[in-house]
Amino acid sequence: MGRKKIHDKVPTYDKMLIPALEALKQLGGSGSIDEINEKVYEIENYTKETLEIPHNENGVQTKVEYRLAWARTYLKKYGLLENSSRGIWALVDNEID
Repeated sequence: MGRKKIHDKVPTYDKMLIPALEALKQLGGSGSIDEINEKVYEIENYTKETLEIPHNENGVQTKVEYRLAWARTYLKKYGLLENSSRGIWALVDNEID
C-alpha cells in the first residue's frame, strides 16, 4: 500500500507527452535523452524524491526516466518525433508547403 503512494507521485507517460515536446522545443528542436530528460525535470519541477524512485529492483533506471522513454516512443509513433541516431531525438518538421 505504501509503495503505490510513492509511485502516484510519478506522472504517467501520457502526462509527459507535452512536457517532452516542450523540452525539445526549448532545446532548439533536438537533443540527447539526457538533455531532454533534464529539461523536462526543469519544466515540470519534479521533486528530488520523485526523480529518485527506481523503476525496478536493479536501480538502473528511474521511474521518471522509464516513463519519459515511453513518452518519446509514443511521440515517434504519432509522427511528432524521430530518432535519427542512437540517443538523439528531434522534432519532425510537419510543415506543409
